Amino acid sequence: MGFISFLLTQLLAAYTVLVEPFLRTNFYRNLKKQIKVDPQARILFYRTQVLWEWSWVVVLIVILIPEANPLVFIGLTLPSIVGWIILAALLVGIGLSTYLLRRNPRALANMQRSLEATSVVLPSNPAERKWYAVAAITAGICEELLFRGFLLRYLAVYFGLYWLFSSIISGVIYGFSHAYLGRRNMLQTMLNGFSFAIVYFLSGNLLSAMGSSQPVALVGSVIPAMVFHALAELRPLFLWRTEEKKKKSKS
Repeated sequence: MGFISFLLTQLLAAYTVLVEPFLRTNFYRNLKKQIKVDPQARILFYRTQVLWEWSWVVVLIVILIPEANPLVFIGLTLPSIVGWIILAALLVGIGLSTYLLRRNPRALANMQRSLEATSVVLPSNPAERKWYAVAAITAGICEELLFRGFLLRYLAVYFGLYWLFSSIISGVIYGFSHAYLGRRNMLQTMLNGFSFAIVYFLSGNLLSAMGSSQPVALVGSVIPAMVFHALAELRPLFLWRTEEKKKKSKS
């Protein structure tokens, strides 16, 4: 690893832990202020999120230039058989649960109440829905590359942590980056981050690596975690109803 790559690695790790949570909070506060006076505030927020998160990927590409196997380094490898099974189960599970929630008025009403805390960032019209979808897919790709592909590798290489400890720490860091959504949602995001990390490891060659001297974080596959993450981000599109839609459903 060259000096520039090493320096960017340390800076990106520091950014992920020390800067990211405050930057997200600032974006969120600006959105809450602007949404009262600017009808395009949410779309601007989504566009900012997309550009900002893809900027991480640019930095990661520069970091990966000296690497002999950059895709393996970041976890962009095809999943193992277990990974494909996990991916199929996640697709069926999220799709089926969303369908059943939409068919059950009481359960859907409970889901509406749980989403109220994050309603500021949820779309309220077709144009916002399109950009929300773009931002959700971007989050699934970019946040997994940063918090799982990069951060898990970083924790393994520089701190010698193995899969369980890396998963917990990355989940906590990921949760704190969403602290602006409130304590309850922050804790939920921590659990989500832990789940994404477990999917990352199980989709690689965790069992064969556990007996080796190499850090287990070198063998994960980030692709199923990306799909899982993107689906989780997209799910509110099918469950959240604005006040206008609620009134139509009652009439």
